[in-house]
Amino acid sequence: MLNNRISIYRLLAILSLPMGGAAYGQSPSGNQNYIVETTVRVPDKKTGASLSTLGVAGANRTIQYLDGLGRPLQSVQWQASPSGKDIIQPVEYDAFGREARKYLPYVDLPGTANGSFRSGAAASQGGFYASPPTGVSVNTYPFAQTQFEPSPLNRVEQQGSPGAAWQLSAGHTQRLEYGTNAGEVRLWAVNGGGASSSGSYVAGRLYRTTSRDENWKTSDGNMGKVDEYKDLEGRVVLKRVWETDTRSLSTYYLYDDLGNLRYVLPPALNENGAGITSFADNDANFNNYIYAYRYDGRNRVVEKKLPGKGWEYLVYNKLDQLVMSQDAVQRGKSPQEWLFTKYDAFGRSVLTGSYVDDLHGGAANNNYRADFQSIANVNSAYEVRNTADGSTGYTNNAIPQGSIGEYLSMSYYDDYTAPGMPYDQSLSFSTRTKGLATASKVKVLGTSNWLWTVSYYDDLGKMVRSYAQHYLSDTQNTDNYDELSITYGFTGEVLSSNRIHHTAVLNTTIANIYTYDHVGRKKQARSQITSGSTVGDNVLLSELSYNELGQLLNKQLAGGMQTTGYSYNERGWLSSSRSDQFSLLLNYDDNSAVPSARRQYNGNISSSLWGAGNGTLANAYRYEYDGLNRLTKGVSSGINMSEELTYDLMGNIASLNRDGTGANLYTYHNGGNMLRSVANVTTQDYGYDANGSATTDGRNGMTIIYNMLNLPSTATKFGVSVAYTYDATGTKLTKNSNGNIRRYISGIEYSGNNIEIIHTDEGIAQNNNGVYTYQYNLSDHLGNVRYSFDIYGGAVRRLQQDDYYAFGKRNSVSVGSNKYLYNGKEVQDELGEQYDYGARFYDPVIGRWNVVDPLAEGTDDISTYSYGMNNPVLMIDPDGMKADTTMAILLKEVNITGKKVMEPVHGFWNNIYYGLFPREIEVKIFGRNRTVAVSNGGYAYNPFLIKMEVPDIGLKGGFNSIYKGLKKGLPYIGKAFNVFKRYSKAERLLMEIEPVLNGIDDPRLLRAVEQKVLEYSKSKGAVANIRNAFDPKRKDYVEYAQKATVWLEKNAPNWKNSF
Repeated sequence: MLNNRISIYRLLAILSLPMGGAAYGQSPSGNQNYIVETTVRVPDKKTGASLSTLGVAGANRTIQYLDGLGRPLQSVQWQASPSGKDIIQPVEYDAFGREARKYLPYVDLPGTANGSFRSGAAASQGGFYASPPTGVSVNTYPFAQTQFEPSPLNRVEQQGSPGAAWQLSAGHTQRLEYGTNAGEVRLWAVNGGGASSSGSYVAGRLYRTTSRDENWKTSDGNMGKVDEYKDLEGRVVLKRVWETDTRSLSTYYLYDDLGNLRYVLPPALNENGAGITSFADNDANFNNYIYAYRYDGRNRVVEKKLPGKGWEYLVYNKLDQLVMSQDAVQRGKSPQEWLFTKYDAFGRSVLTGSYVDDLHGGAANNNYRADFQSIANVNSAYEVRNTADGSTGYTNNAIPQGSIGEYLSMSYYDDYTAPGMPYDQSLSFSTRTKGLATASKVKVLGTSNWLWTVSYYDDLGKMVRSYAQHYLSDTQNTDNYDELSITYGFTGEVLSSNRIHHTAVLNTTIANIYTYDHVGRKKQARSQITSGSTVGDNVLLSELSYNELGQLLNKQLAGGMQTTGYSYNERGWLSSSRSDQFSLLLNYDDNSAVPSARRQYNGNISSSLWGAGNGTLANAYRYEYDGLNRLTKGVSSGINMSEELTYDLMGNIASLNRDGTGANLYTYHNGGNMLRSVANVTTQDYGYDANGSATTDGRNGMTIIYNMLNLPSTATKFGVSVAYTYDATGTKLTKNSNGNIRRYISGIEYSGNNIEIIHTDEGIAQNNNGVYTYQYNLSDHLGNVRYSFDIYGGAVRRLQQDDYYAFGKRNSVSVGSNKYLYNGKEVQDELGEQYDYGARFYDPVIGRWNVVDPLAEGTDDISTYSYGMNNPVLMIDPDGMKADTTMAILLKEVNITGKKVMEPVHGFWNNIYYGLFPREIEVKIFGRNRTVAVSNGGYAYNPFLIKMEVPDIGLKGGFNSIYKGLKKGLPYIGKAFNVFKRYSKAERLLMEIEPVLNGIDDPRLLRAVEQKVLEYSKSKGAVANIRNAFDPKRKDYVEYAQKATVWLEKNAPNWKNSF
């Protein structure tokens, strides 16, 4: 064996430096091949010699041991546990070189923490979990077994998970079967204006993959089974899920001769393999249920239709960038309106706005897309900076050039020469700003006001100062702005933020300080609010402690006055959070606490108990699910708040029975997804506009008008009037309820012209004449606020307590002022307890949205109005865009090395892949209107997000702006966005290659791989990218394009099948 040793250092960028000998306190085993990766945490260390003297607080080291074939044998994170012990993850292979058993990491508590190779790692790992330290669950089977088929293909037949219940012999594994079709799949032919089917695929022409999750047992028969059929080109043509042993729901995908996806036929049209055999582009089934796409000669999506919505039209420039779009409501106006985006030469969005059609005589509802496409084909594809233009600072060469209704946003890059830019401090900060967003201004919708944001950076490209105007007093004023300063640690973590909230009357300063342990786990968060000359207390908001694996063990609030302890099961799923104020117990496969609950092995929660303290909990919920994992029943004890539901073929609620009062039946317009009425609940029928948005709320009797972003601008009925103001990114600025004005300024809320509350990491700070009292929230696993308190007289004082039905309705309206309740969203009392999620409003009384899902194409087998995949016990919708699991990663196992833990197999709801994502430990927002960067700590294996730890530094979150900047339905290719927030057509591919992308240390190769995927995706249809990941004009493009091809073929050989 060759004893090769390589050292890799991370000093913000990656440098390869040879190193001889052991580093401080670290002795890699010299008789093994290994790679040492060092993340330097302190500055001014530029040589291997200077690094060798650093302890773990100055340099985090991971030693990857390799066998003679270069395969990982063991990963050792040197002194990475909270107590400074080594964290080890063993790797072993069977006789065929496969990882048939994947081990959880363990901590070598009795050993010397020197990074050495542990020869008896598997035995030591078993001993660790047999008698674990505080906070780590006992696990007699701390590994996941994989059963492969006996063939050269090495395909997975069964995938187990850690824990006794999930071993291959226990019967609760994910199962996969492979085969071909018989005669059960319809063969569709696309024609000029629809499609028809007169027969089935010949047997053996399609590949079939059948999957079953951990809940399946032999007596279930077909129930819970998922059959997916692919053609010889790897395209999915049918996904069939089984609700019961005899009832199947099918989704067909229809392609044209060029391989473009033309239609998606959801389950409402394909029950039990039967259903319609033809349709036209204007019949009732088409309008109510079918997803449709039309393409131009360059295979770009130019027209698309979603169920319940009118056609949307898309126009592209010569570089295939989306430049104009029009929905059905805009087309119905006279003159017609379009939204547009203009780019610079680097593909960056510089100008957005609305265009009023001045070419077609004001005619409504006609299709003029082809006319504008012809203009775009000959016009310039981009704008350049133009200092002579004092309005936008750009030329006007790209489409549209004519009747600009209004500009909505203007973005500037590279320098600080934007016309009219305020707060010019460019001489005080780095001038190395090429490629960075330096300034922007965003329109306040319905007004002539603009709000500027100017960002300044250090030499490493980190934003360190920003100036952002706010909308106090309903007007733009250069005296009204927020000045934000951020300091960072050497590895990029936020150490402090200081936000000065400037007004013409009074300045308010919000200072936050964060501390971390030796490997970057967050330890403390402090806050201090100064109002004018009144200096507030420096408050210790939270203090966190972790078990030896890095799972959150205890969280103390209010300077230690309140403590919540957390525990987990063998899979790393949250099993309890306990405190004297609010305690929660979650059960999955264990029904000892609620014997009548059916054990759940696939991540569904079988029962929950809640109350206070460490003793017996007074209240319980028992949950039942159907074969599609939809919640069908939530039965309570100790408190009366039960729900029982049935669903139609599309997952629309068919009936809802609360507290045994009788089933309220739901009826829908034309049998589609749009709700008409609910028996005993609604007072009139719901009505909708051409975009599928409810303009008449049948439950509240309100008439709703939407703005161009499809957000409610007014809601009125007799005696009630609510008006909302937004900026062009969709950020809510004001709410006027019958003359009572509430203002929202990036976490600061005004009642009238006075600050009422300031949001903090752990709740709010309540203003009382310039003195702020901190209030804290205790939430359940869904982020529902259950208990709010402050400190009064040296003790915890309860302010508010809330309980919720499964779909979010409050059991009773409690006394208290907190309006951020279900999922942590703001309740709109004026709208009858609806919640504002950002992209749309949710009504928990009827358990559904009133607006079509902006990302409906990602879940085309379920209603566009359904909430949380109809499993609100497990799923949340963070921003109204897309349902996500409350677990950080659904059924994600322990993963500290970046290697994927299990092969991609179909899992929960069969459109989510297990075990393939980086874990969210901490989210840091780096700038206004910028995306969210995810820090993957890599030590904890807590799949649940107890609470997403977002430093409250007064910035606008990036989750909204991610989607506002892209057109609905277009895939985004690349790693620039959080993997949870990708677009539908690209999701499958990105989920598959994301783990190995994380292992690319050469940033040029990383971008080249993304570029390769991007180019292939563009050949299959439109994408949302506005710039290349790796510019083809680069001198090293050919070299790295070849490297990217080799890398993809080696690490993701079937990647093209995902398109």
